[in-house]
Amino acid sequence: MIVGYGRAGRDLHHRALRSLFGPDFEVLVVDPALTEAPPGAVLLPSLREAAGFGPMAEMVFHVTTPPCHHLGAVEELVALGARRIVLEKPVAPSSAETRRLCALALEATILPVSVWPNSKVTERLRQIIADGTIGMPVALYMEQSKPRFGRTGSSDSHRSAFEVELPHQVLLALHLAGDQARILSSPVWAMPLPDRSVPAMGGAVLRLEHGNGVVSTLLSDLTSPTRRRHLRVTGTRGEILADFPVSTDDPYGQLRVAGRPGRAVIEDSPLTSFLAAAYAHLLDGGPLPAADLRLHHRTIELLEQAQDQAVTAELEESVSW
Repeated sequence: MIVGYGRAGRDLHHRALRSLFGPDFEVLVVDPALTEAPPGAVLLPSLREAAGFGPMAEMVFHVTTPPCHHLGAVEELVALGARRIVLEKPVAPSSAETRRLCALALEATILPVSVWPNSKVTERLRQIIADGTIGMPVALYMEQSKPRFGRTGSSDSHRSAFEVELPHQVLLALHLAGDQARILSSPVWAMPLPDRSVPAMGGAVLRLEHGNGVVSTLLSDLTSPTRRRHLRVTGTRGEILADFPVSTDDPYGQLRVAGRPGRAVIEDSPLTSFLAAAYAHLLDGGPLPAADLRLHHRTIELLEQAQDQAVTAELEESVSW
C-alpha cells in the first residue's frame, strides 16, 4: 500500500515497484486528495480499509506523505497492526519526531528510503576502498547541485538550502565515513531572483570531521546552471571519482580511479535497488538495506545543528565554479 500519492508515491515508489514486479503490479493507495483510483491502483478511503485485503502485519506500507505527516501516519499504521513500513526521506522534519519514530521501530520494522547508500555506484566504490586501491580514505567531497529558481520563488516550504539536497549527502557521508562526526563549518548563501533575494536558499556547504579523522565537504548549489551529482573520495594513495545518475531518464553512473585509464559505466537505479533490498528483508528475511533509521536520525541531528550554526556567505566565495 502507498500512503500518500503525490510525486514520491506516484513517480518514484509506484514506478519502482512496477520495475521490480512487472508493469501490471497493482497497489493499494490511500490519499484524501484523490477522487478516483490512479492507473494500476485500488483507491481506499482510509488506512483501516486495508485490513479487508489481508492481515495488516503481512502487508508492506509505503509512507510517502509530506514529511510533516510521516510520524502521524506511522503511528496510525502501527496502532492498526502494520509491522512492515517503508518510509520516504526525510523521515521527519525534526530530530524530536525522528526519536519518536525510533521508538515505534521497537514495534514494527521501519525501513527509511536510503538512495545513495544503496546505489550500485556506491557499492562499486566501497569495493575499491576495501581493496586498498587508494589507501586509507582521508577526505570526501560531494556536490549535489541543480538549478532551483522556479520552485524556490514559488514556495516557502524550505527554511534553507540545508533541507533540499544535503540530507542525501550527509547520509552518504555518514554511511561511508562513520556517524561519529562534528561540524567544522556551515556557510549558506541567498538565492538571487530578478525581483528579490531569498535568504539561505542559494546553496550551502557543510564540512564534517568524522571520528576516524576523515573530513567530508558537502556542497549543494541551488543556483547552478546544470545538475551535478559528483563524489570524490581521496585516500593516502589515490582518489576515486564517481558520478551518480542525475535523473531517472538516464539511469547510469560513472566511476574511475584518478590516474588510471578507463572508467566504469554502471547502470544504476538506486531507489529500485533500495526497494529490492527492502522487500527481500521484509518478505524473505534478507539483510537490511544500507543506512538504517538510526543513521537517518543522526543525519537530521547534524542538519539541525548546521542550520543553527549557519553563517551567511557570499555565493562567489563559497562555490568553486
